[in-house]
Amino acid sequence: MDSGPAPTEQEDSEEESEEETPDEQSASAAWEDEDDDELEISVASKRTLRKLRTTEEEDVLTGREYEQRLRQQFEKIHPTPAWADGDVYDSEDEDVENLQILRSTNGFLKKQKSKVLPKDALEITRLRNANQKGYSQSVIQSVEFHPNAQVLLTAGFDKTLRLFQIDGKINNKIQSVHFKDLPIHQAAFTPEGNQILLSGRRKYFYAYDVEAGQITKISGIRGREEKSLEKFKVSPDGEYIAFQGREGYIVLVSQRTKQWVANLKMNGQVRSIDWSADGRYLYSIGTDTEIYQWDMKTMRCMKKFPDYGGYRPSIISVSNTNGYYACGSQSGIVNIYESASLQSTDSPQPVKSIMNLTTNVTAMKFNHDSQILGISSRAKKDQFRLVHMPSMTVFNNWPTHGTPLSYVNAFDFSPESGYLAIGNDKGKVLLYRLGHYPVA
Repeated sequence: MDSGPAPTEQEDSEEESEEETPDEQSASAAWEDEDDDELEISVASKRTLRKLRTTEEEDVLTGREYEQRLRQQFEKIHPTPAWADGDVYDSEDEDVENLQILRSTNGFLKKQKSKVLPKDALEITRLRNANQKGYSQSVIQSVEFHPNAQVLLTAGFDKTLRLFQIDGKINNKIQSVHFKDLPIHQAAFTPEGNQILLSGRRKYFYAYDVEAGQITKISGIRGREEKSLEKFKVSPDGEYIAFQGREGYIVLVSQRTKQWVANLKMNGQVRSIDWSADGRYLYSIGTDTEIYQWDMKTMRCMKKFPDYGGYRPSIISVSNTNGYYACGSQSGIVNIYESASLQSTDSPQPVKSIMNLTTNVTAMKFNHDSQILGISSRAKKDQFRLVHMPSMTVFNNWPTHGTPLSYVNAFDFSPESGYLAIGNDKGKVLLYRLGHYPVA
């Protein structure tokens, strides 16, 4: 079941050096892979694929046959969506079977117990680009995996949300939705995976119900006038959406009703927010260089302290196990703290300061078991590093000088960390396999 060799770091580095026009990017999205005929896919082993068989005995299809069956299934059962308003957005469903998988996969992926991650060298392999079936016509602003399925979303200033079924070989495009009035700054799944929230530099935002195939426009938030809702974070418990407002305000909205709940007020301008793993606390940082810890039961700030060093913090990230939180700065320094220190001192000190980046830290995320912290900066080419959290050291075997990262704008780990997706300024999402972790 080999789809042919993935591009090597050197080959792709040379390819990336040639500038592409939007027309060329569009053309490359429709390429035909000769290796699809060599790829073999079993449509009998998985219940969700059995509908593609023409006989009960049929089992293995080539990659090309697989795509043809998906198109046939699409033409047979796909009606024009009643919700599609041509004046606002256009939808294009390209892989109906996978779209149905997405709409019915709550709990599809099984959580597996993590093993200790070796620190010496990261086991990582380059795969086919995650969005090779539909490159973006702009910088990738958002990359995020579905919480319960091997599905990836991408979005950007080309106003288009795209969904891909990730297998590391074909990475079929499931669907694309074009929002005519929204250059997308951020797109994110809700914790259950049944909705996608999309926002930009506008007073409104969108909610796309994946299961029902419905799109809702939320025209502003009562209780707080905001000119831009471009940055937000959804609480892991699914209760709230926290928007970064102006003048130091954090605007809390009910994730269920999309109605205003409360305002939280910082002293400086809000730079970044993130939730604790259980949704009990919200953390924020701003221009006053202070870290705030907000209690969601009381809607009050329960602790405030300065980020060590006063390096003008730009982003905060909390680990999925609640063991750590990290603050990245405009100078590229990342301070890593133990969460337990919040209870023992009024001025927590970082357990480690990572100094491998030299420009403003713009993206930062822990993987699912908090053994890896990814950090990146879009201000300089190839500014991306992975931190081995048990040893607090940066992996030195990757990326290499030949890794074609370009300007990294967004990245994400898959639910079990088997995949790492990295979106760049060329509209491409590079896909890597992390060998230590299972795919599903």
